[in-house]
Amino acid sequence: MKKVAIHSVIWAVMIAAIVWGASLIFAFSYGEWSFLIGLGLSVVLYFFNSSGGVLSKMAAYEASETGWKIQKDSNELKANVGPLFFGSVLYTLISFIATINLYF
Repeated sequence: MKKVAIHSVIWAVMIAAIVWGASLIFAFSYGEWSFLIGLGLSVVLYFFNSSGGVLSKMAAYEASETGWKIQKDSNELKANVGPLFFGSVLYTLISFIATINLYF
């Protein structure tokens, strides 16, 4: 668990550096966009690391319509997330606090 926490902090710092570098290149305000970028990254990472959601059920339904045999899994949503996801969530939380401090 300690290793995951350390890697998550490293990923959060790397995400912050990438967003900050992009804000210099593309001329947008880091303070205004950091939270939205972090939130979007967290959602995308969770979406692509999960299985058993709506898209999986739609794909299974379409496959069953074509006559293919499909393996029936349980109906629960499973997510295989790692330090990158936890780092993006950490970055999102820190940038949310920073955004609140920026505007209030």
